[in-house]
Amino acid sequence: MIGFASAAFLLPRASGQTQPGLADSLHAYEKEISALQHLLEGATVDWDRLRHSAVRSWIIGNPALRDSLFYALMAVDSSVQSEAGAEALVLATPSDDLIEVRFGNAVFKGMTLQRAIERSGNKTLYQDIAASYRYSKDIEMRDPAYALETEYEPELLGTDALLSYYEPLSLASYREPVTFRSDLSLSGVLFRAGPDWGGEYRIGNEEINFPFWTSGKMAFLATYKGIKLGFELPFTGGLNASDGFPPFVVRPRKLNGTRGIVGEFDFGPFGGKFSFTRLTDNDLSSLTNPDEFYYITNYAQAWFSFGVELSPTHFVRVKAGGGTHRVNQAALSTDAAGVTTVVPGSAKDFIGPYLKFEYLNHLIGEEFGVSVQYYDVTLVSTASLEVIEDLLGFEILYVWPLAADLPEWQNPEFLILTPHLYINF
Repeated sequence: MIGFASAAFLLPRASGQTQPGLADSLHAYEKEISALQHLLEGATVDWDRLRHSAVRSWIIGNPALRDSLFYALMAVDSSVQSEAGAEALVLATPSDDLIEVRFGNAVFKGMTLQRAIERSGNKTLYQDIAASYRYSKDIEMRDPAYALETEYEPELLGTDALLSYYEPLSLASYREPVTFRSDLSLSGVLFRAGPDWGGEYRIGNEEINFPFWTSGKMAFLATYKGIKLGFELPFTGGLNASDGFPPFVVRPRKLNGTRGIVGEFDFGPFGGKFSFTRLTDNDLSSLTNPDEFYYITNYAQAWFSFGVELSPTHFVRVKAGGGTHRVNQAALSTDAAGVTTVVPGSAKDFIGPYLKFEYLNHLIGEEFGVSVQYYDVTLVSTASLEVIEDLLGFEILYVWPLAADLPEWQNPEFLILTPHLYINF
């Protein structure tokens, strides 16, 4: 507009003549430019469209500055007087460029806002308004209920995340700040005191597909991070079946317990378990059959592992490795003097692959998980569900031997339901 006006004064004029046509044309152009400017501002500055833009907004908290701005705007548009007493809401860029100012329903932006500030006579009014952001009430421009739905790309879990989600009673993955966690169930007790130390008492050897009392053993372990170390003792119970809650029938054990050391470690990408025990004279009081009985003297497993985060709450872990264990046969013999001794029989070693698949849904209030384990031609499947958040859960365990002919020490398929009581503080 200024360019057009300047050009008008440079045009040659005839002596004693005016150019009313040119002046009228320039005036018409000025009005059209002004109309287009207002149309452009109205079309491009939309409050709803700015809610997710790189802008900021605030309410001027300084009464003196608010009044100075109000009177400057009223000088160019008297209709704003109806909004007297309304708060001054400012919209600007992070670099302190003013976009618009609102007093109630009155909105000033673009050229209108710029002219009002320039005509106010206050040379620092623009800077004062922009600087008032630091001392005023900020308005959140982001809609908290708005979220962009994007496709989640599955990714491998790092070691810390893998241990955090799959280590029993990990404090790192717990949603509340606690210093003690425990899990009480029919198969044992686990507890964690602080981020590193804990303990465990458990019945059975699920890692070699003899859960609960079917192995005839119980273990006491001290835990430090991903390392567990302790000792095994015979479990004297389990000689009779438990069928009080069909179809969850716990079959009587066919193995007898031994005593020795036991340990395991889980470092995320790799881990393993081991047990080295022997039968002693103190372990003969609860034998399954004194004339012929079986017991496991040792086992060892090692595996590699990786985890995949399918979504922020869904995780999968796979273990692949191998293992071995030994089953011994023996019998009791009593001589004429009444002295009872153990007569060793045959021993059988088993070596084979170890595979385990674990799925975990870590959604708060709806936590559940499933797993399938294969070892020694047997599948052990589990499904767990948290019924009362941070208090009660249930786990179903199903043992399914795949071999057509089972050895004397192995039970046929069976199902166990185990409640879990959680204590956290």
